Amino acid sequence: MAEEPSAKSHTQRWAYRHLYSDKIFSLASSLYPFLGRIGFQAVSRTVAWVYAITQPAVRKVVRENLQLLTKRPMTDADAIKVFVNFGATIADYVAVGVMPQEQAVELCQNRKDGLGSLLTATEGGRGVILATAHYSFFEFGAVVSSSLGVPLTIATLSEPSAELHAWRAKWRERWNTGTVEIGADPFSSVQVIRALQEGRSIAMLVDRPIPEHGLPVDLPNGSTPFSTSPAILASMTGCPIVPVIIRRLPGGRYRAIAKPPISVKPANREERKAEIERCTRLLAASLMEEIYEDPHQWYQFVPVGL
Repeated sequence: MAEEPSAKSHTQRWAYRHLYSDKIFSLASSLYPFLGRIGFQAVSRTVAWVYAITQPAVRKVVRENLQLLTKRPMTDADAIKVFVNFGATIADYVAVGVMPQEQAVELCQNRKDGLGSLLTATEGGRGVILATAHYSFFEFGAVVSSSLGVPLTIATLSEPSAELHAWRAKWRERWNTGTVEIGADPFSSVQVIRALQEGRSIAMLVDRPIPEHGLPVDLPNGSTPFSTSPAILASMTGCPIVPVIIRRLPGGRYRAIAKPPISVKPANREERKAEIERCTRLLAASLMEEIYEDPHQWYQFVPVGL
């Protein structure tokens, strides 16, 4: 099969623009009760497999991103496995939005044990910055946090459409989780700081930053940028950063892992840049340690290598 021109971004492709939409998510939500979790998983995995097979240029990007994580040669089969895992994640994303809340919470194998660091950091109603990656079912963190009484707000970039943004925000509202769209609103940073001051935790994705807030981090076979935004926010507010990873287990349940908190030390203007970089590298190392455990759940469909 001939390669498609790699210059065309994954997000610009016809299949992505039509599959990643509020209409598809709404349709899937209406179909889920008829199929159940097992049936819906099968359908979603199959759609993801077909997408992987028919999009060789995107498959190549995924393979090259995986190659950053290891010296062992990555193959098309490895890349396809990422797509199929992503299909399983999307299926559960839809399922958790419609299944009984108690059933959704039970999908987590180790709520209190896994998130002990988070619970300790939020004692006394303190706001915490949760940093995670495009890894496995990262939105499931809202479900787990809500079940433990930790109020959460997601800081997110703009979605492709206002309708999709509204759909995802409504999904989070079910779990007492707010949404702040950063970048589009010049006052969004004020909303984030206010949420932390009110004792809400702020969750951020850090492994695909905008260029002006990216710090190159060494990986086993290359480097990738990590966002400095959590460290900058921590330096402004004094709130700790807690690295968090959600991993899908072979049996279909999830494991939540909160790593030890990272604190940004007070620093003068000259030392502040070095301190932010130090904490960002610690954050990257903490998250990557978990990603290396199962790299096929690292969902990077655009080039992230430097």
